[in-house]
Amino acid sequence: MLPVLLLTVVIDLIGFGLILPLLPFYAVHFGASPFTVALLAAMFSIAQFLSATPLGGLSDRIGRRPVFLGCMSLTVIGYVGLAFADNLLAIFLARIVAGIGSGKIGVARAIIADSTPPEQRARGMGLIGGAFGIGMILGPLLGGLLIGPDPLRPNYSLPAFVAAGTSSLALLLALVAVRETRRDAPHTLTGLRLWRNPLAPLSQLAPAVLAFIAINCCINFVFSQIEVLFPLFSAARLDWHAYEVGIAFTFIGTIVLSMQGFLIGPLTRQFGERRLLTAGMINLAVGMAMAHWITSTPMMGVSILLTASGVAMIGPTINSLASRAAGDHQQGIALGTMESLAALGRAVGPLWGGWLFNIGINIPYWIGGALLALTLLFGWRAIHPKATP
Repeated sequence: MLPVLLLTVVIDLIGFGLILPLLPFYAVHFGASPFTVALLAAMFSIAQFLSATPLGGLSDRIGRRPVFLGCMSLTVIGYVGLAFADNLLAIFLARIVAGIGSGKIGVARAIIADSTPPEQRARGMGLIGGAFGIGMILGPLLGGLLIGPDPLRPNYSLPAFVAAGTSSLALLLALVAVRETRRDAPHTLTGLRLWRNPLAPLSQLAPAVLAFIAINCCINFVFSQIEVLFPLFSAARLDWHAYEVGIAFTFIGTIVLSMQGFLIGPLTRQFGERRLLTAGMINLAVGMAMAHWITSTPMMGVSILLTASGVAMIGPTINSLASRAAGDHQQGIALGTMESLAALGRAVGPLWGGWLFNIGINIPYWIGGALLALTLLFGWRAIHPKATP
């Protein structure tokens, strides 16, 4: 069943990648300011942050399959709502629904955990990351082609309809092929907690784990600004439109998939996780700080190469280091809390970046690069404990 589950996730994430680079232009089409665009992105992450834990608890209670299918259905509804949106409020509502539906990724990870022995679990979880990479390669490329190269007559509804179609196909595939894996679920809502404080587990974790959680939160806070504001920045600096931005996101996805799928293992063996995390943070900081000098497509390509390779190095290494710092009995709490705080960073970061973007288009990137440098400085002892006397 796992290959079919992963194929379902890949098909669904193609729709996610298809919409992501086009959404800022869609919002601007209805008169959104840069801050409003950032708020739109933040609402998706806030919905994800607030719903992920209750949805996980619900899947423990009534089983994985109905929650997974329900989330898939919400994703389809969100894309259909986006396709028919005729004002900013409708776009916000559609993205909130899609944000709640994104809880399917956590449920998919739970299905993998139920279905694999411990020695194969890490590989299974890694395949979810590969699914994201494939979605971010094919989705933006398809979205750029669907919206068309003419910036005066963009077709924003067609990509949303196609995203709804890909997610509907994934839903049908899941209906046929995804089986229940939570055999001992009580299948009752009795005792289910609809609200769980995602910050409560922090008091249970070791200082080293807390340090990596804080570093990861800061990284996501900074990088979310690039992800959300990149379409607006490239439009202002290079006169790019949705077509060119879609191609750029495909380039980003290719770099991340190549790094995490083929190079991260050899690089880790050669340099170690701690040095690779440090190099990734430096790459990301430099890629952001060079915003002022981006005046041509080749310079933009250099910046993308630095930031995308940095993110690709950071993700696997910081999760591995946090896992090593946590005890065997705290793996779920540590990594789950890290993901929750990362979502919080992705929710707050775009709001901060959008406010700064209104002041000057380079300012979010300069400050973001400086924040990453400070994060590396203050987190150096946690990342390199033996290197500090």
